[in-house]
Amino acid sequence: MSEMRIHFRHLMLYEFRKGSSVTIATKNICAVYGENALSSRTCRKWFQRFRAGNFCLKDEERSGRPPQIDEDKIRDLVEKSRSLTVQEMSNVLKIPKTTIHRCLKKMGMVSKLNVWMPHELTERKRYKKNCLNLIGKFYHIPIFPRHCPI
Repeated sequence: MSEMRIHFRHLMLYEFRKGSSVTIATKNICAVYGENALSSRTCRKWFQRFRAGNFCLKDEERSGRPPQIDEDKIRDLVEKSRSLTVQEMSNVLKIPKTTIHRCLKKMGMVSKLNVWMPHELTERKRYKKNCLNLIGKFYHIPIFPRHCPI
């Protein structure tokens, strides 16, 4: 948490204890720190907390963001058994499937023939892919040969 946010919270507490309204407190703080330093909505939220008797200026614990996923656990599991599906990994690690899929993609792993392997595009494969793309642009095999003028 930034020091400036704590500083603004102290200023809001000061204005609250002084008996100022939300509007006046916001105007006083913005007059010193700039027009966009503090929104009226933020000040209103903190004044509601102060009225409820909560004078703690630190952020409370939130359930919004899940804990960081250890990618090493997923990597170890893939190395032990490359044939596991994302669903099976999810059941073993107790992590959502979408998270596992995102981590595997981030690690550069792809599933080919139900086996997880690193997606490596070698220089030769890259050259072949580019050649095929260029050939495809200039040489078009018609889907319906009877309808193509030749």
